[in-house]
Amino acid sequence: MAWSDLPIDLLHCLSSHFPIVDYLRFAATCTSWNFALAKNDLFRIQRTPSPWLLLPNNAGEASDTLTFCDLTTKKEEGGIGCNRCFSCIGNHISGRRCYGSKDGWLVTLDLTYLQPCLFNPLTKAEISLPSLFTIPEDQRQRIKPEYDLDGHIKYYYDEKHPSYVIDAESFRDLYFQKIAISSSDPFGTIVVIYGFIKLLALARPGDHAWVLGPQLPPYHVDQFEEFEDVYFHEEEQMFYAITHFSAVLAFDLEGKNVKFVCQAIQDPYSTDSYCRNYIAFLSGTLLKIKREISGMEVDERYTKKTTKISVFKFVPAINASSCSSSQWISMTDLGDFSLFIGYNQTISLHHTVALGIRPNCIYFADHADIMTQDDATRDAGLYDLHNDCFQYFLDSNSQPNWPPSIWFTPSL
Repeated sequence: MAWSDLPIDLLHCLSSHFPIVDYLRFAATCTSWNFALAKNDLFRIQRTPSPWLLLPNNAGEASDTLTFCDLTTKKEEGGIGCNRCFSCIGNHISGRRCYGSKDGWLVTLDLTYLQPCLFNPLTKAEISLPSLFTIPEDQRQRIKPEYDLDGHIKYYYDEKHPSYVIDAESFRDLYFQKIAISSSDPFGTIVVIYGFIKLLALARPGDHAWVLGPQLPPYHVDQFEEFEDVYFHEEEQMFYAITHFSAVLAFDLEGKNVKFVCQAIQDPYSTDSYCRNYIAFLSGTLLKIKREISGMEVDERYTKKTTKISVFKFVPAINASSCSSSQWISMTDLGDFSLFIGYNQTISLHHTVALGIRPNCIYFADHADIMTQDDATRDAGLYDLHNDCFQYFLDSNSQPNWPPSIWFTPSL
C-alpha cells in the first residue's frame, strides 16, 4: 500500500500522539492526509500542550517573525529548549506588541492607533477589537491624542490629568498593563487593565467601543486601589480581578453581577522591591501569586530580576456574607502542578501533560510595571517552591531586546 493511501483510522491514531506542530506538518504532507485529518475531531479539539516562551528578537517590533522556545523539547547541546519560528506574518505582528495570550491566541496592540487584535500564529486567524481610544472617560481619566501639523500623533495625555503627558513612542507601554480574554469566539469578552491608576474596561469582538468595568473604592483617601491581574474562571464563566493590596472582586461577561470576594489587606507589606500580584484557580482554590522584582547591577549594567515569589491560598470567611475575616494562607506545595505568570493569563499545568515541565514551580516571564524598549528586563525563568531556588532562562547581560517575553499555549 502506498503511504498516501493509509487508512484514515490509522492516520487518526498516529496523529493523536503528535505535538501540535508535528500534527500540522503531518496534515500538510499530502492532499489525502490533509483531507483525512481535516475531518478528524482531534483537529477541532482545543489542545493544551505546555506553554512556549515568546522570545525577544533583535529586530523588535519591526520583525515579521515570532520565535518561541518549547521548554519540553531539549536541545542536544543543552539550553532551555527548542525554538519554534513562525515567519512571514508581518501584517499580523509588525509594529505590534503582545499584551496577553490564552488558548493559542496572542493579544497584540499597535503603537499609534491602539487597535488590539487577537492572533493565532498557527492558523494565522485574526480578530479585531475596538480601538482603546473608545474607552469612555470617567471622573479620573481619559485618553486623548495630540497631533502634529502633518496629522501624525505626537503624544498622548490623560485629559483629566494634563500633567500626565507621554510621547507616542512610550504611551502604549506605560498606560496599558494587561489584556485578558474569556475566549476567542464572537461571544467572548476581553478585559483590559489601563491607565495610570489601573482601571478595568470590557469589550467583545464586533463592538464599536469599550465599556467601563467594575471599580473599587480607594484604599486610602489619597490612593486608588489599582488592579494588577485578571483571571477568567471557565466553570463559573466569571472574571476575577486582584488589586495591588490583594482585594479581589468577580464579575460576569457583561461586567455585571459584581461580587466582592476579598477586602484589601489593611497593613500592606512594604519592601524596597516592586511587587505585583497575580490571581489563579487551582483545583477549585483561589490563589494569589506575589512576585517581587528588584533592581541590580550586573557587569556594570543595571537590570531588573524577579528575586522572590510567594504563593497564598484564599480561605474565605466562615460567614459567607462577610469577607472581613477571610485570609490569605502561605503555601509551598502545588502538588503535581506548576503555574505560568506574566503578561499572559495565568496558566496551571500538570507535569504529566508535558514531561519537560517541572512540578511545583512558578514559571515567570517579563512583566515589569514600566516596560519600554529602553527598560526591557529580560526577566524569565522558574522558581522551585520546594527547593526555594531560581533558574533564569534569558541572558540578562546581553542588550535588552523587544518585545518582552510572554507565555503562549499553542492551539488550533
